Amino acid sequence: MSNVVLERFRNTLFWWLDTLKGSPIKKHLNDISDTLNNFEITKIKREQNLAKLLKHSIQTTPFYKSLNLSEKDFEQFPVINKIEITENQELFKSSVFLNKKNITRSTSGSTGTPFKVLHNTNKIYRNSADTIYFSELAGFKIGYQLWYLRYWGLNFKNSNFKNWAQNLKPIEVINLNNERIENLIKQIKNSSGHKGWLGFPSAFEQVCKFLDDKDEKPIDANFKSIIGMAEGISAYTKQRMAYYFNCPMLSRYSNMENGILAQQTPNSEAFQINWASYHIEILNLHNNEKAPKGELGRIVVTDLYSYAMPLIRYDTGDLGAMDFTVSPPTLKRIEGRKTDTIYNTKGVIVSSFIMINSVHFDGIKQIQLIQESKTNYTIKLNCSRDFKFKNQLIGKFKSFLGEDAVINIITVDEIPLLSSGKRKMTLNKMNTQRK
Repeated sequence: MSNVVLERFRNTLFWWLDTLKGSPIKKHLNDISDTLNNFEITKIKREQNLAKLLKHSIQTTPFYKSLNLSEKDFEQFPVINKIEITENQELFKSSVFLNKKNITRSTSGSTGTPFKVLHNTNKIYRNSADTIYFSELAGFKIGYQLWYLRYWGLNFKNSNFKNWAQNLKPIEVINLNNERIENLIKQIKNSSGHKGWLGFPSAFEQVCKFLDDKDEKPIDANFKSIIGMAEGISAYTKQRMAYYFNCPMLSRYSNMENGILAQQTPNSEAFQINWASYHIEILNLHNNEKAPKGELGRIVVTDLYSYAMPLIRYDTGDLGAMDFTVSPPTLKRIEGRKTDTIYNTKGVIVSSFIMINSVHFDGIKQIQLIQESKTNYTIKLNCSRDFKFKNQLIGKFKSFLGEDAVINIITVDEIPLLSSGKRKMTLNKMNTQRK
């Protein structure tokens, strides 16, 4: 049986099984499409979904019940974060779902703080529908091969049968060396059928640099989508992935505790927000007031479908800026976690995209910028032995950080991955020390 026939079989089987359950995923998918394609018309429905969640949380969770709030007082609800939830786990759990079939989602992410939330069955269906909707926007359909580069720790590994059933090709990013990349490319070339990439941009960058070194030509492997997640994507990675696999690369903004919050579309650098499943606010960097329209602030999420453990006004720890000149509003900028945010010597936030300038210097394999203090920075550099551009590199970064910046370069053999399998390009030790 050919791969294309198997793709159709998997797609048909998926929707047949959903139909047997009463079509919960299909119903959610239709709702997501209707909400996002008719944003103004569905405003009342979104407001009703929010009020319903708030009322549920007030009536069934100890934390919100104790605050004497009304579902009409959304902005009076406190802004919460990982630490508060972790320290008060039981207070955030809904009594209605305590003895029901829930799934625990856990992550340490890039913070190192273990974090667990409960997802009720309807939330799980909603997340599945969100994934299908946003994957299709990128060109990927159920049944296609999904080549997935991430950290596949024990919590994420599937059985071989499940991987076959889902047409999933798990690729481990830990110890992703040239030998393994070469073998991966051979597998891709020898595999027929429609394909999609999903994974960490830092791993995709390694693939691109390997192909660059081999002076490879574009690979005709029938890729229909390329989605980077969990990290920012450099212009280099985006351009080279599109070149080698003949498909635009998009960035997805998501997390384990919520799901898909936003994603780029093929024709725009802005992120389409998942207003169908979440209410998103941009709050001031230093208090819980709304950030001025269009300015950078903290991304705060209310999950409209998480009922087993409501996440209302949840501070993701990420920074972003929203574009209100379009309808629905989009995220025009996502800067990553506050502990990853770099400031220049005047105390002004510098975009993480300054890191893409490293691609202009031949010989750099990996790079990480660390802010040690207001004016002191360290650049960790994994580079070739004959790298001759350290002074030019310092000059380039001074043009962004300030001419009075003190920049020290440390040469290393490897910039290690986090326990999550991600690799940080920026780190602010100043922010870490303030906590």
